[in-house]
Amino acid sequence: MEAVVIKSPGRVVLTQVEDPSVGPGEVAIAVKAAGLCGTDLHIYQGEFPASLPLIPGHEFAGEVIEIGQEVSTICVGDRVTVDPNVPCRRCSFCKSHKEHLCRQFKAYGVNLPGGFAQRVVVREENIYSIGELSYEQGALIEPLACVLHGVELVGVNPGEEVLIFGVGPIGLLLAQVCKIKGASTVAAVDLFQEKLDFAKALGVDETFRNSPVLPRQIAERGRFDLVIDATGVPKVVEALPKYVQDGGRILYFGVCPQGTQIKLDPFDVYRRELKIFGTFSLLANFLPAINLVKSGRVNVEAVISHKLALREIRQAFELASDRDSRKILLFPSQLGGE
Repeated sequence: MEAVVIKSPGRVVLTQVEDPSVGPGEVAIAVKAAGLCGTDLHIYQGEFPASLPLIPGHEFAGEVIEIGQEVSTICVGDRVTVDPNVPCRRCSFCKSHKEHLCRQFKAYGVNLPGGFAQRVVVREENIYSIGELSYEQGALIEPLACVLHGVELVGVNPGEEVLIFGVGPIGLLLAQVCKIKGASTVAAVDLFQEKLDFAKALGVDETFRNSPVLPRQIAERGRFDLVIDATGVPKVVEALPKYVQDGGRILYFGVCPQGTQIKLDPFDVYRRELKIFGTFSLLANFLPAINLVKSGRVNVEAVISHKLALREIRQAFELASDRDSRKILLFPSQLGGE
């Protein structure tokens, strides 16, 4: 089969690999659509721990084409998406319903072969039916599930004001979910006006250009109850306390490169009673994510900007850093979803 393989940091190839075999309790999926995530870019750049060489891709959907022995809930022909997380189910975190913090945590597309291929084999328990959703929508269930986990972790109370840094795909999903949770105002910050204009058209209430005058603008306007980083840029993360109300909350959602450091004034955190949260991956959020998309309350298709064939993977990585791109979808066999 044809697959994308990250051989080493900065080196990616489209090549032929053997079709994966299906074992007991496993299911083979013909991948119909796969999303390029910031984490994939970090893996490609050597900024995120992964098992190389690797077939990346942890956001994907497709059609079941083969099932192994002992599979009882999935049938050939089912339209499905996949929770990429593979916990051990034995460590203390798994036994405390914190499987995403598993000591032996693995994930399809990070440590195990992922969805940037024509075919992928996954465990039955990781599969979720998408019913009549398109494969494009199905590929975006995973990032939406991550957003739901982060928002549930930090909490959004009715009437609160939320500020989101970065209006890429994750920032746009965060804005929609914060609205659903009851935020009275969702504001966004970005470097590029065209991205802010798009966010406003999607329902963001206020927008700000990230510039040297931003701290003064926010001080005059009034700080926010919750400030979320969706950029993964350390300098942005470092500045978040300037924009949050005393007693407010900060959420680190964006993935900063491993090993980076920021300055944080512990007295400021102490005196102002700031609460800082980190969020990693997801935790039993796939079904709520699917239901939100089915209901139309979250528009995942709006965050898609490019649709490319799998063979265009190098162009996809280049586009990921382009100011005009949002979510890039890859299609292993053809351009376009079903």
